[in-house]
Amino acid sequence: MSAAETGRTLVTADFAGRPCRFQLRLGEMAELERLCGAGIGAIFMRLGTHQFSHRDVWDTIRLGLEGGGLSGVAASALVLRYQDEPLMEYLPLAGRIVAAAVNGVPKAADAAGNAATEGEETADPATSRSSTAPGRSRASRRKKSGG
Repeated sequence: MSAAETGRTLVTADFAGRPCRFQLRLGEMAELERLCGAGIGAIFMRLGTHQFSHRDVWDTIRLGLEGGGLSGVAASALVLRYQDEPLMEYLPLAGRIVAAAVNGVPKAADAAGNAATEGEETADPATSRSSTAPGRSRASRRKKSGG
């Protein structure tokens, strides 16, 4: 049996003046749902539509830090230092953590910063195949089939 791939939901972002790892694994996700009184999808929607509570933001960050490898005590202490600051400064981070748990994160990014997820090819639109046959427009196809 192979080890589970955890990179698909791992977020690395600056927090507390340094890069930190955040991840909501199954246990952290269940605890977040319990603390916030809603499922992960509802929390995701609340963060995205600015209908969040302080718990949606701070518990997401704290549990994300725990899932990223910090102990519960260290994660709590770190988050506690910032809880008096405006929530809006930390909303994007909480949103990224939950979005990664729900949707996954891009596997790699090219030099231009365009992300490609696992199994997805990035194609330059200028070199992509046309969806219509050469010399025939959609209008000409409709005239043939319609009349």
